[in-house]
Amino acid sequence: MHKTLLSAFFIFSLLASHQSAAQEVTVTGKVTSTTDGSTLPGVNVTIKNTSRGTITDIDGNYRVASSGSDTLIFSFIGFAPLEIPVRNRSTINVDLSEDVQQLGEVVVTGFQEVERKLFTGAAELVKMEDIRSPGMVDASRMLEGQVAGVSVDNVSGTFGSAPKIRIRGNTSINGDNTPLYVVDGVILEDLTNVNADDIVTGDPNTVLASSIAGINPDDIASYQVLKDASATALYGTRAKNGVIVINTKRGKSGSLQVNYSGNFSTQIRPHYNRFDILNSGDEMSIYREMYEKGLLDITSSVRAQNYGVMGKMFSLISDHQIPWGPDGSLNEQFLNQYENANTDWFGVLFRDFSLQQQHSVSLTAGNENYNSYYSISYLNDNGQTIADGVQRYAGTAKNRFLFSDRFTLDLKLTASYRQQQLPGTTDRDFDPISGQYKREFDINPFSYAINTSRSIRPYDSDGNLEYFRRNYAPFNIIEELNYNHIDIRVADISAQTDLNFRITDELSFRSTLQGRYATTNREHVIHERSNQAEAYRADDTQYIQDANNLLFDDPDDPGALPKVVLPEGGFNYLDEDYLRNFYVRNSLEWSHTFGLAHEVNLLGGQEIKYTDRASRSASGIGVVYENGGIVNTDPDIIDFLNRQGIELYSLSEDRERFTGLFLNAGYSYREKYIVNGTVRYDGSNRLGRSRTARYLPTWNVSGAWNVDQESFFDVPVVNYLKLRATYGLSANLGPDVSALLNLRSDVTLRPTDVESFLYIADLENQDLTWEKLKEFNVGMDFGVLNERITGTVDYYRRDAFDLIGIIQTSGIGGIAEKLGNYADMVANGFEVSINTLNYYTKDFSWTTNFNIGYTRDQITRLDFDPIIADAIRPEGAAVLGGPRRGIYSTKFAGLDEFGIPTFFNATGEEVYAYDIQEREGLADILKYEGPAEPQGGGGFTNRFTYKNFSLMVLLSYKIGYKIRLNDAYAPSYTDFNSFSRDFVNRWVVPGDEEVTTIPVILDHRFIGGNGSETFPDGNPYNLYNKSTVRIADGDHVRLKTVQLSYNLPARVAERIGANTARFSVSGQNLLLLYSDKRLNGQDPEFFASGGVALPQPQQVTVSLNVGF
Repeated sequence: MHKTLLSAFFIFSLLASHQSAAQEVTVTGKVTSTTDGSTLPGVNVTIKNTSRGTITDIDGNYRVASSGSDTLIFSFIGFAPLEIPVRNRSTINVDLSEDVQQLGEVVVTGFQEVERKLFTGAAELVKMEDIRSPGMVDASRMLEGQVAGVSVDNVSGTFGSAPKIRIRGNTSINGDNTPLYVVDGVILEDLTNVNADDIVTGDPNTVLASSIAGINPDDIASYQVLKDASATALYGTRAKNGVIVINTKRGKSGSLQVNYSGNFSTQIRPHYNRFDILNSGDEMSIYREMYEKGLLDITSSVRAQNYGVMGKMFSLISDHQIPWGPDGSLNEQFLNQYENANTDWFGVLFRDFSLQQQHSVSLTAGNENYNSYYSISYLNDNGQTIADGVQRYAGTAKNRFLFSDRFTLDLKLTASYRQQQLPGTTDRDFDPISGQYKREFDINPFSYAINTSRSIRPYDSDGNLEYFRRNYAPFNIIEELNYNHIDIRVADISAQTDLNFRITDELSFRSTLQGRYATTNREHVIHERSNQAEAYRADDTQYIQDANNLLFDDPDDPGALPKVVLPEGGFNYLDEDYLRNFYVRNSLEWSHTFGLAHEVNLLGGQEIKYTDRASRSASGIGVVYENGGIVNTDPDIIDFLNRQGIELYSLSEDRERFTGLFLNAGYSYREKYIVNGTVRYDGSNRLGRSRTARYLPTWNVSGAWNVDQESFFDVPVVNYLKLRATYGLSANLGPDVSALLNLRSDVTLRPTDVESFLYIADLENQDLTWEKLKEFNVGMDFGVLNERITGTVDYYRRDAFDLIGIIQTSGIGGIAEKLGNYADMVANGFEVSINTLNYYTKDFSWTTNFNIGYTRDQITRLDFDPIIADAIRPEGAAVLGGPRRGIYSTKFAGLDEFGIPTFFNATGEEVYAYDIQEREGLADILKYEGPAEPQGGGGFTNRFTYKNFSLMVLLSYKIGYKIRLNDAYAPSYTDFNSFSRDFVNRWVVPGDEEVTTIPVILDHRFIGGNGSETFPDGNPYNLYNKSTVRIADGDHVRLKTVQLSYNLPARVAERIGANTARFSVSGQNLLLLYSDKRLNGQDPEFFASGGVALPQPQQVTVSLNVGF
């Protein structure tokens, strides 16, 4: 009994002493962000090991009752949690640091926000501050090497041109494979309809292909890349290619904050040391050989459509302005001044110091009733060449009104305006006869520098412009770029409202409404002094009159000589496009927790999209720019252009209507087991009239298992482990055409006919339906060693079917072809992404990200086989059993005893050429080289911080594809052409066929009839350019970005009146660490297609970011 009393007394004493030490104290304070000092509302403040706590108010303030010995835990999504002992203090102010991994705890799909642990799909979050590459003004290019399974090919570096972006490869053969862009919950429509394969053409409209070129990168907060059927399910029939959700910055509560960002970039011009091109002396030796072989002489040169130094010499001799050399030889004195010219066309046409500057100012402010974000930006790029340049203005205004804790309203207004100048060019066309691309007129500075003889000079010895011949008229590239250019203007404005109403604690309503209006204006100015206009007046000799196809043969006077129909003036071609888009979405979301174990979420709603596009074009002929722009049009040129199929005026309208219903259901048991399902029902007027064709249900089922939550799972090094699986059906519209009967009007060529007629341009297919995709995905997310190593692994299979393309018809309707669902394709792939915290101390840290994605696709059904000419295109072709785009080559057999290339035909015989219009026997005639597009790729990023310094290095790589080398050989050449260094090893004498594969420069006797007499089945040199010896591997590793930054210490920043200040210097596209030597300087990603396309430049940027 005595012991019992003593024990009771002892326990009572302990409790009393504990009670006296644990007297409650009220702790107050404010929670702010270490990034910019802004206050953080909604931060969870809990007392450790208890259920008690509170949250911060709109101004970041909190109040909580605790004992003096408690520990407070501060946690907030996107920020690292922080534990602070109270120690009897009554005021504790807290700064929270952003945490990249914690930001990944929420997946933003555009329809809803889902906790990462409850998300069952494959998605990846990328913070803009982690991938921001100063000087890169198109935000879509910043994803290169950052996300596993996302391939970014920079097919052109011209502003406004879209990179070729693929998520998990291709899902369509002829349709769009570009992912869907969603900005703040609304799908971003493209300005113009540019076919997926057309972005490599270099045509003028390709600079309008980037749908986000008008967005200021400084306004973007993050990207959420949605990859599999579960992640994209809520987008239904538009998400077959994956979704990139862009979340822009929003206002914050607190006092006014001002941020300025300035980027100043210069681009390093190309140099000939990157390209194996002969100098002017070596070129002249080839021209002399051509002279000796009768390919260059006074007769052919004065008749030539184009000529360089040799032709100019012969022309001057013919005009008796200079004499022949001794004994009728070449005038060596004249030639010597060009033999040593060695013109650096890159130095002539590219700027030595290009300057790109971008300035951005943003303001944020707010209180308990509203918050706002405003920004304006200005971009001025004077261009990497003397022919291009761009200016862009962009502005954003976002306001959030918090009427109560249940009702919020977001208003957003964005606007952008862009002016751009480009070199004048025409669209390229494919010649199925030769299997080559042709462009009627092209003055692309890069193509000109690569393909033009270095013996040609831009200026003569007196410093005046020097002229040679092109299109039978005098030509100087500098003058042509001044007088022949395309001016582009783009205006884009949109307004958006988001209404959120929390009806009850479990039920909420959201309504989104957006309207957008955009115009694009392309004006091609062809001055009367330009070569393109002067070519219409080239009639110096009767031979030129007969040969110049820009002169007019009057059908009413068959015996008359061709006449000039553009006696003065030039051209003005105007193309305008209009986009008007309205979007409405309404949804209800209900969430409920049963007990402590069962959580249910339901989301349902509807959306409507209304898109109108209109285009018109007009041709101004005979515009005399030097006389105030008056127009003097010869009536005969109207007839002449009509006969060429050139429309003087056109007008088109396109109306797209789309509607959808969606329902998503999710269930979680103790946050261990999660199942999710989505059903959508979409309809579009773009497809056949049949209801079963226009309307399509899509669906998805998925599940996840958080293994680390299981009681039996006891692996100390593994902190997080989740397994996922998905299966679903999605779809897309396919090629951007209508399935309806397309009738067009025209006029006959008979001058006596006064009435127009209708003709069938496209047949109707009322059963044409959606392109569909069934996708299966399994994945794993993990974190080990206290999440010092985190990552994801995914495997997927994708079955695409009902793909749209050309099918043959019976011909009864008057057309032999129409659109149909003609193909199926299957793909398998995997993705791996690993993040590591390699080293961490107070002053130093080192993190690494490595990612890889690999996919292999195969066409399993194809109802329309390509002809050989299509199969040997540089960008590849679709062939049954091959990938979406495969590279196919003629089988090179070697050079014959005369140095002429020969090839194996279907039976193994050596021939000089064969009919490339055939469809039969393609597999026997051609060799499959490999895919034309990368099958795999990824990135390797290392980030280092030391005190206030940080360094980021990004390597990107692509693997598993082939590249067709640029065409370089022909039966005959002109003295306007440059030559690759391979010509040094060309066939010269019998026996060389044993040691070289470079064909001979033919004697004029072989090519008397343009090859048709000697080679009746075609041109062996065209087939040689498409042969097995003109292939290179596309695999490459690129030093993409190096960025060094310094954050000014806070005390120093305060001295200049700033809260934060950051300086950085960075380089982009610095070096190809590895690529196939056979490319000889050709960028593996760039299609040297001419037009307006330029390669991605090497660029150095200096940046300043200041916050006030």
